[in-house]
Amino acid sequence: MSIKKQERAAGEFGALDLGAAAASYRNYLNTFQIDAPLAASFINRVLAEGPMQLPPRVARLFEQAVKAAVQLSPFDPDILHIGGQTGLFPNIETVRKVLLATNPEPQVYEEVRHALFKHHAEDIRKICQGMLTRHPMAVVFADLLLRVDLYEGRAPDPLLQRFQCPRVLAPLWEKRRFDHFATMGDDANALPLWERVAPLAQGDSFTLSRAAELWRRQGDLDTCLELYAQAQALDPLTTPYALRMQALRQPLVPNHALVQEKSVCICLYSFNKAQMLGETLESLAGCQIGPARILVLLNGCSDHSREVVARARERFPHNALDILDLPVNVGAPAARNWLLSQPAVQQSEYVAFLDDDVYLQPDWLAHFLTVAEADPRIGNVGCKVVFPGEHALLQYLYRHVSVCTEQAIRVSLPTPYLQYDIGLYDVVRETRVVMGCQHLLRVAALKDAPWFDIRYSPSQIDDTDHDLQLCLAGWKVWYCGTVTCVHRQNSGTSVRSALNWAGQGNVMGNDVKFYYKWLEHWQALRALDSVGCTALAQAE
Repeated sequence: MSIKKQERAAGEFGALDLGAAAASYRNYLNTFQIDAPLAASFINRVLAEGPMQLPPRVARLFEQAVKAAVQLSPFDPDILHIGGQTGLFPNIETVRKVLLATNPEPQVYEEVRHALFKHHAEDIRKICQGMLTRHPMAVVFADLLLRVDLYEGRAPDPLLQRFQCPRVLAPLWEKRRFDHFATMGDDANALPLWERVAPLAQGDSFTLSRAAELWRRQGDLDTCLELYAQAQALDPLTTPYALRMQALRQPLVPNHALVQEKSVCICLYSFNKAQMLGETLESLAGCQIGPARILVLLNGCSDHSREVVARARERFPHNALDILDLPVNVGAPAARNWLLSQPAVQQSEYVAFLDDDVYLQPDWLAHFLTVAEADPRIGNVGCKVVFPGEHALLQYLYRHVSVCTEQAIRVSLPTPYLQYDIGLYDVVRETRVVMGCQHLLRVAALKDAPWFDIRYSPSQIDDTDHDLQLCLAGWKVWYCGTVTCVHRQNSGTSVRSALNWAGQGNVMGNDVKFYYKWLEHWQALRALDSVGCTALAQAE
């Protein structure tokens, strides 16, 4: 039996033999706190082998995936069935029977649970609302409605106040509600639930980690660390718990003097986004950037972007701000190269790139320079990127090479699925790829990777490709999670992007270009796995 879920990594795991799939899953555990779809995908890959004695390392990962899936999807009948079959949750069949008994229309449920929230969230909501109106004890539809609420960053739908949860499942539903609020960082609603939820959370590393950050935000660091220690003891394979505890005990202290001491050139390029560009420059003006020079390239703009940038000069009385006009839009990679070729950049120690649709943390440059100056081989520093909104959904963290064979070359996912910024990734760590909407390059490193590849025009993947060039040349890429960039992304393939079919075609085309560019170097790329994963595996 397989788990039917919205599977993101199914194709990746399915393209690998069992040992390689296990190694890829282990890499994810070293990178992120696993989400339900990815755990389900790995479970399906293992089950596809049929009855067999799993190697000890694969068996341990399979057990972790099953536990994670059950913890994250406690009202999914298929996942609970797997949990019961494995013997890891011997009493879970009772929960599953209640779910099946209270599901009034299984066929409808099977159809809507497979629909993508990105395209059908409102339709799913209406179906669940209608079902709960007619059948107020329909647990699976209540759970699905709450998942749509999480996707849209909402408090629970008002209709859920009338949901009549079966008594035997009431404690589990209470924990489900706590997880919803704590996942979004909604402390006002999460805190009152914790006392009742705490006993049930003792066996759930995900709930414990959410509670840890909840107590950190209340100023109780000791309780936060205690809860994280419990989560790590339950799930020692998930590296982010250990990294977060280390960061909490020894937080990064930015050296603000570096902003004055180091020569930095800050570069932006834009195409017909006058209002957004103006708001980005306004945000930049509120930052501590010292004497940094600012270059703004107008990439064939036909709107009033030039006037917006010219007016912004008055916001930077202590900084030189130059405008570069291009008669046509040459695309993102060529625009970056044009800026990199400027004498002001070549004469600087560092060059920072900012997208034209971001809101910036005021002390971002001090954090980036502190990380970069810690090691002369660090060639690029990036940050945590979130979507705008009251509850900040993670958009991009960091990536590594996840699959690298002669048949397929892929980088890992940029974030776990549908996780909000509660603090878990406020860490500093080495990686392979960071997002290009806000990052700091060491100019000396550019001698080994001087240009962004114009074959990826007009956009997408060029920053990923450039980071891998740096890594293969011996430079390091670091993620600085103490800096948060709010990115109003309307391109790319993220969960909330507004990419049309033509844009999707461009991304797919660039994926093909990426594969064929790196095919002859696939063995070198393969060595760029998740940083530290090999050492961790040897220590297990």
